[in-house]
Amino acid sequence: MTSKSRMRPSAWISAAGLCLLSVVAARAAAASPERAVREFIRALAMHDTQAFSQAIRPDPRASRFINPQPLTSEGQVEAARRLETLQVSRRDDVLLRGKPVDADAQGDYPVGSVGRFIASGNGGPAVVTLVREPDRWKVDLRWWLAMLDMANGQTPAAGSPEHAVRSLTLALIALDRNEALRFVTPGAEMNVLFAGAPSVREPSGVLEATAMEMPLVKVGPGEFYRMPSGRVVEGTTAVDRKVIVGQFGPVEMPFVLRPVGGVWRVEAEPYFLLINR
Repeated sequence: MTSKSRMRPSAWISAAGLCLLSVVAARAAAASPERAVREFIRALAMHDTQAFSQAIRPDPRASRFINPQPLTSEGQVEAARRLETLQVSRRDDVLLRGKPVDADAQGDYPVGSVGRFIASGNGGPAVVTLVREPDRWKVDLRWWLAMLDMANGQTPAAGSPEHAVRSLTLALIALDRNEALRFVTPGAEMNVLFAGAPSVREPSGVLEATAMEMPLVKVGPGEFYRMPSGRVVEGTTAVDRKVIVGQFGPVEMPFVLRPVGGVWRVEAEPYFLLINR
């Protein structure tokens, strides 16, 4: 090696330092769920289909949310101006297998962790669900897709799991014990189901509207949710058991259902602990 091709020690140190900084920066990007939410919202606002596909968990229906038409320069300026008001906050604990988990010393979370965040800006607040995958946090769009299906007029059939969940939630809000009995499994303890219920129903109609707009998603094996009672349940694809997770406004509500006499019914849980939040 000639003297011209030989790198000085100081150059090696500088190169190593730059390499280390790039690794730290990449890790910091992967470790920050709030940043992942911001990148997702920015991709939507800027019509950036490449950034959008990198920000989400793969889903063949996801293209319904991103406008592929490039923005004009004026449109980009306006989108950037709107993004200046974006605020991102964590809604609850980050969970791993249904239980709270803390970040490590670098602020990162284990692969498989799930977090829900509120993104607020000019368009109003939106709940964004994230899953920590091996390379980075990614957005889970299933609840957004469920909302879009409802907006397009899709309604669950009577006797279906989704129908049972929504009907039970409305019966609880109405404080109608007889109606609630129609949608819970036989032998359900009503004292558990109505634990924490107010003495009179909320009069504004806001809770009813929230229940009607609640997106519902069936979850499968490897997905874990903490019920209001504190027990943790795993999603399933079994024919005789379903786990459905709704987003009641910003509050996550999981339901376990079983078929009874040809229709689906919900296992009793103290749901007012969530409705009252």
